[in-house]
Amino acid sequence: GAAGGAGGAAEGGAPAGGESRRRLKLLFEQEERGPVTALAAMQGMLLCAVGQKISIWKAERGELRPAGFHYAGFTASCAATLGNYALLGDACRGLQLVAWSKEKKCFEARSQRRDAASAFACEMTLDEADPNPANGLRVFLADAGRNLRIYSYSRQDAESRSGTVLLPRAAFHLGAVANHFLRLSLPPRGAPPA
Repeated sequence: GAAGGAGGAAEGGAPAGGESRRRLKLLFEQEERGPVTALAAMQGMLLCAVGQKISIWKAERGELRPAGFHYAGFTASCAATLGNYALLGDACRGLQLVAWSKEKKCFEARSQRRDAASAFACEMTLDEADPNPANGLRVFLADAGRNLRIYSYSRQDAESRSGTVLLPRAAFHLGAVANHFLRLSLPPRGAPPA
């Protein structure tokens, strides 16, 4: 049980207060200078944002070891990953898209959007309907203004300045704050329902 006797067993050995006998086991502990503001899984590794520092950790021999880091230049409030790409949402304004280079063991800046509002949640998907796979990355942002904003990443579009700027595609006022996205896979078009 916890300190002060809370969580002790009731009569018959059943946990008091509806607690379960299942316990969480601490697998990793690391001292950081500041709060962890975002976490995401990336290619079997753990992406961790502590303020402006984005670290990537790799599991080796039962321990998490640092594999690389990136200074975002802003406080990352949310993170999403897709393949080797990581999308970082700025707590004050904007988005940054970076790519993990396994060979160099570092993140490389790919694209950004600085005029967006405070990022509450972010996510990425591939638009498989786009005939050009390089144009198929879509970025979603839920902001402090209760909006859902959709951007695209394209190195070929002239407006994107060789991919350095995320291009706005749509914006919707939700009327409520969204603080999380969930990416789901849909069955292919024309597939029978499960």
